[in-house]
Amino acid sequence: MNELTDFRHITEKLLDSNPQEDIFFLLDHGGLPGLSQQLQHCSTEWASLFARTQEAGALAVAPILVLAASSGEIRLSRLVFNWLKRHGSYSSSLMLLVSPLNLTPLVGRLGTRLHINLEGGVEAMLRYFDPRVFESLLGTMTPEQTEHFLGVASSWCYVDRAGRVVQTKAKFIETELTSTSLSLSQTQEDLLLEASEIDQILSSMRSSAPDIFLEIPYASQFSFVVESVSEARKEKLESRLQMSLYTLIRLFGTKKIIPVEVHQKAIGYLKSKDINNLKIFLNENFIELSRRVP
Repeated sequence: MNELTDFRHITEKLLDSNPQEDIFFLLDHGGLPGLSQQLQHCSTEWASLFARTQEAGALAVAPILVLAASSGEIRLSRLVFNWLKRHGSYSSSLMLLVSPLNLTPLVGRLGTRLHINLEGGVEAMLRYFDPRVFESLLGTMTPEQTEHFLGVASSWCYVDRAGRVVQTKAKFIETELTSTSLSLSQTQEDLLLEASEIDQILSSMRSSAPDIFLEIPYASQFSFVVESVSEARKEKLESRLQMSLYTLIRLFGTKKIIPVEVHQKAIGYLKSKDINNLKIFLNENFIELSRRVP
């Protein structure tokens, strides 16, 4: 059974190390249904990052900034901490920030980071409040971009794809000299899209074959998908559907649910893009497997 994350304990440790700064949760309401109801019964300050954008009415999918601790004291109730422990540990919807800024100016500066510029003058929204996107972004930005982007806080914490709490230190920038949106090159955009594709396949595996895929330890599931996608690309399988199916077939082969000859013939159908015959073939060899094929 996967261990839940004690976010109150993490907050206390951050507060002990940074008694002069405030501690905030940055929460993705879309991944935490029921969050606003929890906060309505809590006296701490909170605000939506969409409050000053065209998405102001979309609270159900908004990133929410919540004051967890200030002036050396915990501000968030134990009830909310316990709710976040139950619902946020593996939701990819929760981050913590340590910052000298109060809630209102921090909301403003985080809000500007929602908007990015892509090549060709295309504007887009950056879901950096999703820890998976944030982790990929850290490996994509230049050092100068990273310093500016993280400069609203002295520390960012997130739960990575292996379920570990990761802390990223930053140099707080008291006054931002420019409010220019982050601009990503085509290469940077491609790297983010590639990481997103793997996350989508990972999510698909957890829903399409939960009884078998969840036998793999949580910390190893992402690596399994990365390895599967790498193998699929070597087989010239490029579409997300093909890579998802390859990962699924590899899972059943790894768990020895299907024999080697069935595994090899299934990959052959997949390489020829013959998805219908692939389903028929799998149905003939393992009735339950076909129900998991998208």
